[in-house]
Amino acid sequence: MTTKSETKKQIEAILGHEIGDEAVQLFQFVHSVALSTTSSGETTRSHDLAAFPNTCYGNNVLDVSGLATTASNGQSVFRLTRFLCRDELRISQPVNVIATPFSSKPCFLTMTHSLLNNGTDLEIKVFAWDANGAAAPNVTFNWRCRVELPIIIL
Repeated sequence: MTTKSETKKQIEAILGHEIGDEAVQLFQFVHSVALSTTSSGETTRSHDLAAFPNTCYGNNVLDVSGLATTASNGQSVFRLTRFLCRDELRISQPVNVIATPFSSKPCFLTMTHSLLNNGTDLEIKVFAWDANGAAAPNVTFNWRCRVELPIIIL
């Protein structure tokens, strides 16, 4: 019978990077990687140069959440389309991304995001840090992203 430690080593060999102990408990050979919903929403725009009232317009909102793990360098880089079953995607600002460590050890997460290919994808970069500010490898985290899906009228 294979031990948990051996299973973890085998999974890491397949993935090509280390994974946290918590991730082994969550790992299955076929597993759900994300949850997403699309709903009606409203975007508010404000004027920076003049004291005009806010303007609002209707749109669609995509809300996606998932689970990921940082690599040995303490970083995780992924694209939103990896977690979707959509053929076409058009994203615009505002973009909201949050991440929460799935760990009993103290750590911090920071992130950046950027629209790619004229808004057809979103790249999210998550950086994990230990309590001393050093890069933290193998940190599993939950993430959630909300983006505007503009309604395009031709």
